[in-house]
Amino acid sequence: GLEMPEVNQVELHCWLQQRELVEYHRAHSVATMCHAPLARCQRFGKTPLAALARQLGRTEAQLAIRWCLQRGLVPIPKSIQPDRIVSNAADGFDLSEEHMAAMAELDSGYMSCKVATPCMELPWSTLAEDIPDPATWGGRRGGGKGGKGGGK
Repeated sequence: GLEMPEVNQVELHCWLQQRELVEYHRAHSVATMCHAPLARCQRFGKTPLAALARQLGRTEAQLAIRWCLQRGLVPIPKSIQPDRIVSNAADGFDLSEEHMAAMAELDSGYMSCKVATPCMELPWSTLAEDIPDPATWGGRRGGGKGGKGGGK
């Protein structure tokens, strides 16, 4: 059979917690890497996370990253600005069980990466209809529709 992957990178943050997927990963020893762990900052200032950050004297980014780390996830926030990279550092503090529970309540299914979303929501049968049968490719590259390899 096929080997399980070591890591799966998915959009995951406190507004899109993907609990079932995370549990599957844990059960199969797959690390969960969080793409867009800050939801591209699109939810900042718009949810109860802002009040929690003020209460704790932290930024929303720090709380979102710390939440991932305490759940055993691998967040990969993006920034090219050195000051933001430093300010995003979520070390030197832990969130209490109460704070973690409050952040669990933020899960709303919000997807910040709209490009991939439509593809993920299509039924597989719709996508599979347009995929040429590999047996018809004849081992040649470029065998899709319109190519020299046969295609469908």
